[in-house]
Amino acid sequence: MRLKLGEWKLVLPLLGVLAINTLVLEIADVVATSGFVSKVGPAQVPWLWLADMAATLLLSGFYALVVDRMSRVQLVGLLLGGAALAYLVIQSLLSYGAPEGVTYFLLYILSDQQLIVFPLAFWALANDMYTPSEAKRLFPVIAAGSALGSIVGNSVGAGSAVVFARLGQSSSQLLSVGAALLLTGAAVLWLTFRNRPVRARQSTRGEANLRGTLQVGMDFFRNVPLFTYLAVAMLLMQLALTFVEYHFLYSIDRAAPSNSLLFQTIYSAYKVAFIATMILFQWLVVGRFLDKVGLKNTFLALPFALLLAASSALALPGFLGGAIARFVARLVERGWDEPSRKSLQNLIPDERRGRVGAFLDSYFYAVATMAGCVILLLLLWLSASGRLPPGAAQTIYLGLAGLASLGAIWAAFKSRATYEASLLDWRLARPRRRSVLDGIEF
Repeated sequence: MRLKLGEWKLVLPLLGVLAINTLVLEIADVVATSGFVSKVGPAQVPWLWLADMAATLLLSGFYALVVDRMSRVQLVGLLLGGAALAYLVIQSLLSYGAPEGVTYFLLYILSDQQLIVFPLAFWALANDMYTPSEAKRLFPVIAAGSALGSIVGNSVGAGSAVVFARLGQSSSQLLSVGAALLLTGAAVLWLTFRNRPVRARQSTRGEANLRGTLQVGMDFFRNVPLFTYLAVAMLLMQLALTFVEYHFLYSIDRAAPSNSLLFQTIYSAYKVAFIATMILFQWLVVGRFLDKVGLKNTFLALPFALLLAASSALALPGFLGGAIARFVARLVERGWDEPSRKSLQNLIPDERRGRVGAFLDSYFYAVATMAGCVILLLLLWLSASGRLPPGAAQTIYLGLAGLASLGAIWAAFKSRATYEASLLDWRLARPRRRSVLDGIEF
């Protein structure tokens, strides 16, 4: 996709910052996931996810309090610098022999918070800089930074597992390199926006408390039908994704029992193949058709993909079924659905976008994941106690994933049907913001 004159000066730095953040969190995710599952066991993964989602709710609540009240550039920079410091602390814990279960637990939570919270601030900043028409055209280009960072990060993760295994050392030593990269990303951000104004309004009302912040977000999802049905769809889709993701990790552990380096190699190689495919998908499909399909139609793709994923996991037992299911679900979720949601947030007024976005991309995600974890823990307990026959737990949670996907399909169609009427709601009204290209003579 060709960039217009002057656009590359902002698009490329944004793409680079997103790539750096994703590269670092992918390395951390590979090290943390392989270490935790191999050392502690897949049966404890739902407990890990529950703690992770509790941390997500707390951090997202704090984020929602400040996102519409401070400069988004400063917020993104603080997130990068804070993550760098946290990685250095965890690297020190590993170096001084802290319990591996605890350190991998903390590392996983840190990398997942980086995955969840950083994009909230990053895309809020990106929406501040572009008009809706520019966002639909340029966001797939900027989002390619995530794919680039993912493929490099997972390639490093796969290669480091082999190298460090031969040296008899832990690949967690890469965390200090990740911290340096994050600080580099913060420097790029500062240089990019040092003399560039951000034309976005900030909230001046006195809702500087969690209750007021929640009320602002809930007002959208209660009273704007488009967001109401989209919320239902997202809750059900994330529930299905939780089951599909757990089944994938369970299938890898069965293929590489109690071997963290083999787990890391398989997990990283799989993700490299996935990201390479997603880059092609974004280039050949998303970049060409997302703008043509129309925003109201884009949210139908993921529910159907999840239904296909659950069906493939049920039909193909073992690693093959789990890998295909996750591949299909995450390809559509990250390559198609995520850019669509970011474009949708451009309809929200500047001074409320951060808080509403926190609901859309964080709160619903956390609540649905926690619900899925409770169901998984119950099924695993019933299976371990002999109340369920072998393999029944997997059949049940994959069946529930299919049912949740059907519910999400219904909600997506309802969201589509109410799209035009919802655009007339006063909550979506806002003054026209100038384009970043205004004032440039061609």
